[in-house]
Amino acid sequence: MLFGDVVGFTSLAEHLDPEQVKRLVDGVFERLVEDISSFGGRVDKLLGDGILALFGAPVAHEDDAERAVRAALRMQESLAASVQQAGLDEPLRMRIGINTGEVLVGTLAGTDYTAMGDVVNTASRLQAAAPPGGVLVGAGTHALTADVIEYGEPTDLQPRGREQSVATWLAVGALAPPGVRQRRTDLRLVGREAELSLLRAGVFVAFDQRRPVVVNVVGESGVGKTRLVDELVGELDDDGDRVLLLEGACAPYGESNVWAPIASAMAGHFDLAPHTTPEEVRAQAQSKALALMSGDG
Repeated sequence: MLFGDVVGFTSLAEHLDPEQVKRLVDGVFERLVEDISSFGGRVDKLLGDGILALFGAPVAHEDDAERAVRAALRMQESLAASVQQAGLDEPLRMRIGINTGEVLVGTLAGTDYTAMGDVVNTASRLQAAAPPGGVLVGAGTHALTADVIEYGEPTDLQPRGREQSVATWLAVGALAPPGVRQRRTDLRLVGREAELSLLRAGVFVAFDQRRPVVVNVVGESGVGKTRLVDELVGELDDDGDRVLLLEGACAPYGESNVWAPIASAMAGHFDLAPHTTPEEVRAQAQSKALALMSGDG
Protein backbone atom coordinates (compact mmCIF):
# COMPACT_ATOMS: atom_id res chain seq x y z
CA MET A 1 0.00 0.00 0.00
CA LEU A 2 1.59 3.27 -1.18
CA PHE A 3 0.26 6.64 -0.07
CA GLY A 4 1.87 9.74 -1.61
CA ASP A 5 1.15 13.45 -1.15
CA VAL A 6 2.72 16.24 -3.21
CA VAL A 7 3.57 19.29 -1.11
CA GLY A 8 3.77 22.77 -2.60
CA PHE A 9 0.95 23.08 -5.14
CA THR A 10 -0.84 25.60 -2.92
CA SER A 11 2.13 27.93 -2.74
CA LEU A 12 2.68 27.61 -6.50
CA ALA A 13 -0.88 28.78 -7.11
CA GLU A 14 0.10 32.12 -5.62
CA HIS A 15 2.76 32.64 -8.30
CA LEU A 16 1.24 30.97 -11.38
CA ASP A 17 -2.07 31.43 -13.14
CA PRO A 18 -4.65 28.61 -12.85
CA GLU A 19 -3.97 27.28 -16.34
CA GLN A 20 -0.25 26.94 -15.62
CA VAL A 21 -0.95 25.16 -12.34
CA LYS A 22 -3.34 22.75 -14.07
CA ARG A 23 -0.81 21.88 -16.77
CA LEU A 24 1.87 21.36 -14.14
CA VAL A 25 -0.35 19.15 -11.97
CA ASP A 26 -1.47 17.08 -14.96
CA GLY A 27 2.10 16.55 -16.12
CA VAL A 28 3.39 15.63 -12.67
CA PHE A 29 0.63 13.14 -11.90
CA GLU A 30 0.92 11.57 -15.34
CA ARG A 31 4.56 10.77 -14.66
CA LEU A 32 3.87 9.53 -11.13
CA VAL A 33 1.06 7.24 -12.26
CA GLU A 34 3.32 5.88 -15.00
CA ASP A 35 5.99 5.07 -12.39
CA ILE A 36 3.47 3.15 -10.31
CA SER A 37 2.20 1.20 -13.32
CA SER A 38 5.70 0.35 -14.56
CA PHE A 39 6.40 -1.48 -11.29
CA GLY A 40 3.15 -3.43 -11.41
CA GLY A 41 1.14 -1.21 -9.07
CA ARG A 42 -2.43 -0.01 -9.49
CA VAL A 43 -3.61 3.51 -8.70
CA ASP A 44 -6.55 3.12 -6.33
CA LYS A 45 -7.55 6.76 -6.31
CA LEU A 46 -6.30 10.32 -6.65
CA LEU A 47 -7.11 12.46 -3.62
CA GLY A 48 -6.50 16.08 -4.54
CA ASP A 49 -2.71 16.31 -4.49
CA GLY A 50 -2.38 12.75 -3.12
CA ILE A 51 -2.13 9.25 -4.63
CA LEU A 52 -3.23 5.95 -3.13
CA ALA A 53 -1.76 2.93 -4.93
CA LEU A 54 -2.03 -0.83 -4.43
CA PHE A 55 0.70 -3.40 -5.02
CA GLY A 56 -0.41 -7.03 -4.91
CA ALA A 57 -4.09 -6.42 -5.67
CA PRO A 58 -5.81 -7.52 -7.80
CA VAL A 59 -2.67 -9.33 -9.09
CA ALA A 60 -0.17 -10.52 -6.46
CA HIS A 61 3.58 -10.93 -6.96
CA GLU A 62 6.21 -12.39 -4.66
CA ASP A 63 8.00 -9.03 -4.44
CA ASP A 64 5.15 -6.53 -4.18
CA ALA A 65 6.69 -4.76 -1.17
CA GLU A 66 9.94 -4.29 -3.08
CA ARG A 67 8.05 -3.06 -6.12
CA ALA A 68 6.26 -0.45 -4.00
CA VAL A 69 9.48 0.93 -2.50
CA ARG A 70 11.27 0.99 -5.84
CA ALA A 71 8.28 2.76 -7.39
CA ALA A 72 8.30 5.33 -4.56
CA LEU A 73 12.00 6.08 -5.06
CA ARG A 74 11.42 6.42 -8.80
CA MET A 75 8.48 8.77 -8.14
CA GLN A 76 10.71 11.05 -6.09
CA GLU A 77 13.18 11.17 -8.98
CA SER A 78 10.38 11.89 -11.48
CA LEU A 79 9.00 14.74 -9.39
CA ALA A 80 12.45 16.30 -9.03
CA ALA A 81 12.94 16.04 -12.81
CA SER A 82 9.54 17.65 -13.45
CA VAL A 83 10.38 20.57 -11.15
CA GLN A 84 13.73 21.06 -12.86
CA GLN A 85 12.20 20.95 -16.35
CA ALA A 86 9.52 23.46 -15.36
CA GLY A 87 12.16 25.83 -13.97
CA LEU A 88 10.19 26.38 -10.76
CA ASP A 89 11.57 28.64 -8.08
CA GLU A 90 9.11 27.38 -5.48
CA PRO A 91 9.80 23.98 -3.86
CA LEU A 92 7.60 21.07 -4.91
CA ARG A 93 8.22 17.85 -3.02
CA MET A 94 6.38 14.69 -2.04
CA ARG A 95 5.89 12.62 1.12
CA ILE A 96 5.35 8.89 0.63
CA GLY A 97 4.28 6.26 3.16
CA ILE A 98 4.31 2.51 2.42
CA ASN A 99 2.77 -0.24 4.53
CA THR A 100 2.44 -3.97 3.90
CA GLY A 101 -0.20 -6.37 5.21
CA GLU A 102 -3.65 -7.83 4.68
CA VAL A 103 -6.42 -5.55 3.45
CA LEU A 104 -10.03 -5.90 2.41
CA VAL A 105 -10.24 -5.34 -1.34
CA GLY A 106 -13.07 -5.38 -3.84
CA THR A 107 -16.07 -3.35 -4.89
CA LEU A 108 -17.77 -2.12 -1.75
CA ALA A 109 -21.31 -0.70 -1.71
CA GLY A 110 -21.28 -0.18 -5.44
CA THR A 111 -17.99 1.75 -5.46
CA ASP A 112 -14.98 1.09 -7.66
CA TYR A 113 -12.38 -1.55 -6.75
CA THR A 114 -10.62 -0.31 -3.62
CA ALA A 115 -8.88 -1.37 -0.41
CA MET A 116 -9.88 -0.91 3.22
CA GLY A 117 -8.38 -1.78 6.58
CA ASP A 118 -5.80 -0.84 9.16
CA VAL A 119 -2.95 -1.24 6.65
CA VAL A 120 -4.42 1.58 4.58
CA ASN A 121 -4.86 3.82 7.62
CA THR A 122 -1.29 3.16 8.77
CA ALA A 123 0.07 3.94 5.29
CA SER A 124 -1.71 7.29 5.50
CA ARG A 125 -0.11 7.95 8.92
CA LEU A 126 3.31 7.03 7.54
CA GLN A 127 2.85 9.44 4.66
CA ALA A 128 1.91 12.25 7.01
CA ALA A 129 5.01 11.57 9.14
CA ALA A 130 7.44 11.26 6.22
CA PRO A 131 9.72 14.24 5.55
CA PRO A 132 9.17 16.11 2.26
CA GLY A 133 11.09 14.19 -0.38
CA GLY A 134 11.20 11.05 1.79
CA VAL A 135 9.80 7.50 1.63
CA LEU A 136 8.79 6.14 5.04
CA VAL A 137 7.92 2.44 5.41
CA GLY A 138 6.43 0.27 8.14
CA ALA A 139 7.79 -2.86 9.78
CA GLY A 140 6.24 -5.31 7.31
CA THR A 141 7.63 -3.52 4.29
CA HIS A 142 11.05 -3.17 5.89
CA ALA A 143 11.26 -6.87 6.76
CA LEU A 144 10.50 -7.88 3.17
CA THR A 145 12.89 -5.44 1.50
CA ALA A 146 15.85 -4.97 3.86
CA ASP A 147 18.11 -7.11 1.63
CA VAL A 148 17.63 -4.94 -1.45
CA ILE A 149 16.78 -1.46 -0.09
CA GLU A 150 19.02 0.70 2.09
CA TYR A 151 17.24 2.25 5.09
CA GLY A 152 18.12 4.73 7.78
CA GLU A 153 17.92 4.01 11.49
CA PRO A 154 14.49 2.91 12.80
CA THR A 155 12.28 5.46 14.50
CA ASP A 156 9.03 5.16 16.42
CA LEU A 157 5.81 6.76 15.21
CA GLN A 158 2.85 7.27 17.52
CA PRO A 159 -0.22 7.19 15.22
CA ARG A 160 -3.22 9.17 16.33
CA GLY A 161 -5.78 7.04 18.13
CA ARG A 162 -3.36 4.17 18.92
CA GLU A 163 -1.84 3.10 22.19
CA GLN A 164 1.20 1.37 20.68
CA SER A 165 3.82 3.06 18.55
CA VAL A 166 4.78 1.89 15.05
CA ALA A 167 8.37 1.25 13.95
CA THR A 168 9.31 3.12 10.77
CA TRP A 169 12.30 3.32 8.45
CA LEU A 170 13.27 5.96 5.88
CA ALA A 171 14.26 4.46 2.50
CA VAL A 172 17.61 5.75 1.25
CA GLY A 173 18.08 3.90 -2.04
CA ALA A 174 18.41 0.53 -3.76
CA LEU A 175 21.19 -1.86 -2.75
CA ALA A 176 20.76 -4.10 -5.78
CA PRO A 177 19.20 -3.94 -9.26
CA PRO A 178 15.62 -5.17 -9.70
CA GLY A 179 15.30 -8.95 -9.62
CA VAL A 180 18.43 -9.55 -7.52
CA ARG A 181 17.51 -11.05 -4.15
CA GLN A 182 19.23 -13.02 -1.43
CA ARG A 183 18.42 -16.72 -1.54
CA ARG A 184 18.89 -19.59 0.91
CA THR A 185 21.07 -22.39 -0.44
CA ASP A 186 21.81 -24.14 2.85
CA LEU A 187 18.80 -26.46 2.52
CA ARG A 188 19.29 -29.94 1.07
CA LEU A 189 17.80 -30.48 -2.37
CA VAL A 190 15.26 -33.31 -2.30
CA GLY A 191 14.52 -35.12 -5.57
CA ARG A 192 15.12 -33.46 -8.94
CA GLU A 193 17.89 -35.96 -9.69
CA ALA A 194 16.80 -36.33 -13.33
CA GLU A 195 16.73 -32.58 -13.89
CA LEU A 196 20.06 -32.11 -12.12
CA SER A 197 21.63 -34.85 -14.25
CA LEU A 198 20.55 -33.00 -17.41
CA LEU A 199 22.20 -29.82 -16.16
CA ARG A 200 25.39 -31.72 -15.30
CA ALA A 201 25.38 -33.22 -18.80
CA GLY A 202 25.24 -29.72 -20.27
CA VAL A 203 28.24 -28.68 -18.20
CA PHE A 204 30.12 -31.80 -19.35
CA VAL A 205 29.48 -30.91 -23.00
CA ALA A 206 30.69 -27.35 -22.42
CA PHE A 207 33.86 -28.41 -20.58
CA ASP A 208 34.99 -31.56 -22.34
CA GLN A 209 33.76 -30.90 -25.89
CA ARG A 210 34.28 -27.14 -25.72
CA ARG A 211 30.85 -26.44 -27.15
CA PRO A 212 28.52 -23.60 -26.13
CA VAL A 213 25.47 -24.78 -24.19
CA VAL A 214 22.31 -22.85 -23.33
CA VAL A 215 19.92 -24.33 -20.77
CA ASN A 216 16.38 -23.05 -20.27
CA VAL A 217 14.71 -24.12 -17.00
CA VAL A 218 10.93 -23.76 -17.23
CA GLY A 219 8.30 -24.40 -14.57
CA GLU A 220 5.48 -22.93 -12.56
CA SER A 221 6.26 -20.33 -9.91
CA GLY A 222 7.46 -21.91 -6.66
CA VAL A 223 8.39 -25.37 -7.99
CA GLY A 224 12.09 -24.86 -7.26
CA LYS A 225 13.70 -23.67 -10.51
CA THR A 226 16.10 -21.32 -8.75
CA ARG A 227 16.96 -23.90 -6.10
CA LEU A 228 17.80 -26.43 -8.83
CA VAL A 229 20.13 -24.02 -10.60
CA ASP A 230 21.72 -23.02 -7.29
CA GLU A 231 22.56 -26.67 -6.66
CA LEU A 232 24.47 -26.86 -9.94
CA VAL A 233 26.15 -23.50 -9.33
CA GLY A 234 27.31 -24.76 -5.94
CA GLU A 235 29.05 -27.66 -7.64
CA LEU A 236 30.68 -25.35 -10.19
CA ASP A 237 32.06 -23.16 -7.41
CA ASP A 238 34.39 -26.05 -6.51
CA ASP A 239 35.94 -25.85 -9.99
CA GLY A 240 37.11 -22.27 -9.79
CA ASP A 241 40.12 -22.85 -12.09
CA ARG A 242 37.86 -23.41 -15.12
CA VAL A 243 34.68 -21.58 -14.19
CA LEU A 244 33.78 -17.91 -14.07
CA LEU A 245 30.24 -17.45 -12.76
CA LEU A 246 28.29 -14.31 -13.67
CA GLU A 247 24.71 -13.88 -12.46
CA GLY A 248 22.33 -11.39 -14.07
CA ALA A 249 18.64 -10.76 -13.57
CA CYS A 250 15.70 -10.06 -15.87
CA ALA A 251 13.16 -8.00 -13.92
CA PRO A 252 9.61 -7.63 -15.28
CA TYR A 253 9.56 -3.99 -14.24
CA GLY A 254 11.65 -0.88 -13.82
CA GLU A 255 14.17 -1.54 -16.59
CA SER A 256 13.49 -1.57 -20.33
CA ASN A 257 17.13 -1.82 -21.48
CA VAL A 258 17.69 -5.18 -23.21
CA TRP A 259 21.26 -5.21 -21.88
CA ALA A 260 20.14 -4.93 -18.26
CA PRO A 261 20.72 -8.65 -17.40
CA ILE A 262 24.27 -8.49 -18.75
CA ALA A 263 24.87 -5.16 -17.01
CA SER A 264 23.67 -6.56 -13.67
CA ALA A 265 25.89 -9.64 -14.11
CA MET A 266 28.95 -7.50 -14.80
CA ALA A 267 28.10 -5.17 -11.91
CA GLY A 268 27.99 -8.12 -9.54
CA HIS A 269 31.29 -9.48 -10.84
CA PHE A 270 33.04 -6.14 -10.45
CA ASP A 271 31.38 -5.43 -7.06
CA LEU A 272 29.77 -2.24 -8.35
CA ALA A 273 27.17 -0.49 -6.24
CA PRO A 274 24.02 0.81 -7.99
CA HIS A 275 25.18 4.44 -7.83
CA THR A 276 28.85 3.90 -8.76
CA THR A 277 30.21 6.72 -10.93
CA PRO A 278 31.53 6.03 -14.47
CA GLU A 279 35.07 6.82 -13.32
CA GLU A 280 34.83 4.26 -10.51
CA VAL A 281 33.38 1.68 -12.91
CA ARG A 282 36.28 2.18 -15.30
CA ALA A 283 38.90 1.89 -12.56
CA GLN A 284 37.39 -1.26 -11.04
CA ALA A 285 36.91 -2.88 -14.46
CA GLN A 286 40.54 -2.23 -15.41
CA SER A 287 41.77 -3.61 -12.09
CA LYS A 288 39.64 -6.75 -12.46
CA ALA A 289 40.72 -7.28 -16.06
CA LEU A 290 44.40 -7.06 -15.12
CA ALA A 291 43.85 -9.56 -12.31
CA LEU A 292 42.10 -11.99 -14.68
CA MET A 293 44.83 -11.76 -17.34
CA SER A 294 47.54 -12.29 -14.74
CA GLY A 295 45.75 -15.36 -13.38
CA ASP A 296 45.11 -13.81 -9.96
CA GLY A 297 41.32 -13.15 -10.39
